[in-house]
Amino acid sequence: MEERNANTVIESGEEDRYLLFVLGNEIFGTPLLGVREVVEPLVPKPVPNTRPFFTGVINIRGEIVGVMDLRARFQHSTKAEPGQAMMVFETSSGTEAALVDRIDAVAKISPQTIERQPNVKSSISPEYLIGIAKEAGRLVTLLDLKRVLEEQQVKV
Repeated sequence: MEERNANTVIESGEEDRYLLFVLGNEIFGTPLLGVREVVEPLVPKPVPNTRPFFTGVINIRGEIVGVMDLRARFQHSTKAEPGQAMMVFETSSGTEAALVDRIDAVAKISPQTIERQPNVKSSISPEYLIGIAKEAGRLVTLLDLKRVLEEQQVKV
């Protein structure tokens, strides 16, 4: 085991684990260590004058949590399917949740299978793109969603 700080002990290799999730017919992954929990989707209370992908706030065990719809944020045109989930993150601006179509799996992805600087043009800043990984015969877009959520401004 390696120790990161006085409060967190990480098993060797945990930094290579990713939570894989689906939006439409695309698969994405985010570092598992950044995800606090996964919850069933709750209906958010809208907040006026926010960005279109910010759907509102929810109450998780007494804590008010902002919700971002990743389908809207990443401009997916297909309709959401049953089975949606919310990934909850602790960010520097507070607790945030990201709504996804479904959770796929937790996968250990070797750093050697990640293309760190793919030729990708996206509305997401390249600093949030970890890379494109080859995992179980498919390509997975790896994003640092915790950082994406930290940087998003709620105001228009």
